[in-house]
Amino acid sequence: MMWDTTSAAVIFGAYFIGAVPSAYIAARFASGIDIRSHGSGNIGVSNIYRQGGFWLAAPVVLYDVIIKGAVPIIIASDKVLDLGLDVEVTAAFAAIMGHHWSAFVKFRGGRGMAAVMGAMVTLSWPLPFLYALPALFGLLRKGDSAIWWALAALILPIWTLILGLEQEITWFTIAFLAAIIVKRLLSNRKIGGEADLPDIPLRELLRNRLLYDRDISNRQEWIDRIPK
Repeated sequence: MMWDTTSAAVIFGAYFIGAVPSAYIAARFASGIDIRSHGSGNIGVSNIYRQGGFWLAAPVVLYDVIIKGAVPIIIASDKVLDLGLDVEVTAAFAAIMGHHWSAFVKFRGGRGMAAVMGAMVTLSWPLPFLYALPALFGLLRKGDSAIWWALAALILPIWTLILGLEQEITWFTIAFLAAIIVKRLLSNRKIGGEADLPDIPLRELLRNRLLYDRDISNRQEWIDRIPK
């Protein structure tokens, strides 16, 4: 795999596109709050929806889906620069990494669900709908959505094989799965002014983070946290 300076620039730029903390900016602009210190502490769509409602979350979703998820792929595709599918998926992954660990907010960030949906629609339109199936099933069962989204990410590479998609897209979904695991395990670092995190055994903490995407099993108690 040989990338020229243009490919490297697109991938590098994709990270910074993804790193723009859209939910953080929206919460600051509309409510004057640091979203990292409210609810789940995530800088993402779900938390800003809980803190500000639909009309605050909607533009964040659109930005993340279109600008973070789709635009880096479109720029690298034959519609603009024609850099090849390997650069397209790498740029998409770089944007998601920027969303997960943004250089603009002390390398914190959201889960990247909207961004990855935008990327998958651009790469292969049936993929995001298949990805969402386990989560929709969990929603109908009124189960914990975090568990079902984890299952969805686990199954995602299998869908690419069933659909006969290019191996670059399969590797993209595998990399996304690995990033989700790391993000869940390491996500809830404490910052100044943040609500106190529970003091629980490490094994239980890691299990809760991996399964429930939070430090404790009680979802309502977690999302209702407030700053000290």
